[in-house]
Amino acid sequence: MISKYGSNYETAFRETAGSSNSGCNVDDITEKAIGDFGSWQLRISLLMALLKLPMAWYQLNIIFMAPPQDFWCEKPDSLSMYSDDEWRKMCIPHIEEHPCLIFDPQILALSPVIDRSLIPLVECKRFVYNNTLFRRTITSEWNLVCSKHWLVHLTQCIMMWGVLLGGIVFGVIADKYGRRLPLMIAIVMQSVCSYIASFLPWYWWWLGVWFLLALASGGLGIISFVVCMEAVSGKWRTTIPVLYQLPFGFGSAVMACLAYFLRDWRKLEFALATLSSLYILYWFWVPESPRWLLATGQIDKALDVLRKAAIQNGKENDFHNVKHLLPKCKGQKRHDPGFIAFFKFKNMRLKTLLLSANWFFTGLAFYAFSQYLGMIGGNIFLTVAVSGIIYVPGGLVCAFIVTKVGRKTTLWTFQLLTALCFVFILLTPRDVFKSDWPRLLFAAIGFGGLAGSVPALYLYSGEMFPTLGRNAGVGGVTTFARIAAMIAPGVVGLDGLLPDLPLILLAIVSFAQMLLIIPLPETKDYPLPDTLEQAEQFTRKTTQRDQIHDNLKKKSIFGFM
Repeated sequence: MISKYGSNYETAFRETAGSSNSGCNVDDITEKAIGDFGSWQLRISLLMALLKLPMAWYQLNIIFMAPPQDFWCEKPDSLSMYSDDEWRKMCIPHIEEHPCLIFDPQILALSPVIDRSLIPLVECKRFVYNNTLFRRTITSEWNLVCSKHWLVHLTQCIMMWGVLLGGIVFGVIADKYGRRLPLMIAIVMQSVCSYIASFLPWYWWWLGVWFLLALASGGLGIISFVVCMEAVSGKWRTTIPVLYQLPFGFGSAVMACLAYFLRDWRKLEFALATLSSLYILYWFWVPESPRWLLATGQIDKALDVLRKAAIQNGKENDFHNVKHLLPKCKGQKRHDPGFIAFFKFKNMRLKTLLLSANWFFTGLAFYAFSQYLGMIGGNIFLTVAVSGIIYVPGGLVCAFIVTKVGRKTTLWTFQLLTALCFVFILLTPRDVFKSDWPRLLFAAIGFGGLAGSVPALYLYSGEMFPTLGRNAGVGGVTTFARIAAMIAPGVVGLDGLLPDLPLILLAIVSFAQMLLIIPLPETKDYPLPDTLEQAEQFTRKTTQRDQIHDNLKKKSIFGFM
C-alpha cells in the first residue's frame, strides 16, 4: 500500500478503510455527522474523566490503609511497675529495628539488671500501636507486622494484579460486546465490593473482595479511556485523552483530605464506597460508543446514538447529509484481535514490545516514587495531597506540548525532566536546608514530570492500536505498568540496603525510557486506524517519508524547486 501511494499515508489509509469496509469509513462518518467536538463530546469526556477519581482512591489508598506506624510489644503485668518508655528500652535489643523479638519478660521480671547477653530472645505475643496519627489501620487491626508484614505488600500486589487482569478481561469484553455494558458492570462491582470491604472482619476474605474491587478498577481504567478517545475527533483527539487523566491527581488529594478527617481505614473505605456508588447514575447518561457500533456493523443503534449527538451539537443537517453512508457499514466482517494478535505482525510486534517496556518503566517510576515521597516529606496527608495537586499542572503542560510538538518529543521532554529531578535529589544533601526544601522542590517537579508522561503515553498507545482491538491493545501494554507497581514496594525497600538506591535505579530507568521511543512512529496528525491491517502499515518509515514529502512540497510552493 505504501508503494502504491508513495509517502501519502493518509490517502492510503482512507482508501484502505473504504475498501476493507465496503465504503464504511468510521472516522469520516462520525466526524461529518456530529463534528470533532461539541456539547455531546464534552459531556462524554467529563463523565469518563470523573472515573479517574475512584481509580486513584483504590489504587493508592494503601498509603492510608497501612501507613508507617510505630508499634511495640505489650508490657506484661509482671513488669507493670515500669513506665512504658522504660519497658520499651529494657525489652528491645539494640540490634532489632522492630520489637519482633524481645528479651524474655519472665527473666527480666526476676532480674531486671541481668546481663542482656545472657537472656534469650523470644517472640512478642501481643503488640501495642501508636494511634496518635491513625486510630485504626489494617496493620493494627490484623497485626500485619514482623512475620506478617509481607501481607501489607501482598495487599498492594493483589490490587495491582487485579487492576492488571481487569484491564485485560474487561478490555476483551468491551471489544466484543461494546463499551457501555462492561463499564456499568465495573462501576457496580467497584461500589459493592468497596462497601463489603469496609465491613469484612477477616483478612483473607477481605483480600478476596479487594481483588474483585481491583478487577473493576482495571476495567474502568481501560474502558473509560477508550470511550473518551473514541468520542472526539480531529485535534481534540490529542488534547482530550490527555486532560482526561487530570482527575487522578484530584482523586488522591480528595482521598488525603478524607483520611485526614477520618483517621480510620474502615471509615475511609466506607466514605469512598459511598462516593463510588454515585457513578451508577452513568446508566442514564453514557451511551454506547458510535465508533464501535459502526465498526461492528450495528447501524440502527449507531444511527440512534449519532442522531442524539448531532441534535445536542446542533449538527442535524450534517447528520442527514452523511446518513446515506451508514448502510455501507452494515454486515461488514468483524475482526476483534486480542492482545496476542499484535505479536503476529512484524511492525505491530515491535510497537507492542516497545510500548510494553515503556509502560513497565513508567509504572515502576510512578508507583515507587509515589511511595518514596513519604520519605521526603514529613506530613503524609500534605505530601499525598500536594503530589496529587502537582499532577494537574503536569497534565495541563502535557496537553499544551503534545499539540505543538507531537507525542515522541512530549514523552522525551517529561522523561528527561523526571530523570534530571531524580539526579538533583540525589546530589542535594539531607538535613542541610530547612525542611529539606530543595529536595522537596525537585521531588515536586519530578512528580510533575511523571504526571505529564502518563497521559502522553496513554494517548500515544491508544493511537497505535486499531478501533477493533484498541481495548485489548491499550489494556495489554498498560498491564506492564501494573506488574511494575507490584515490585515498586520492593524497590523502595532497597533504601535500607543503600540510602537513595531507589532513586538511583529510577533515574537510570527514566533515562533508558527515552531510548525506547526512538524506533516508534510519530502519530500526530495521522488518522486513527480502525483495522489491524491499517495499524500494521503505519511505521516510523511511513512518517519519515511523509515528512520528506511535506518538506519537498513546501519547497516547491515557495519556489525552491
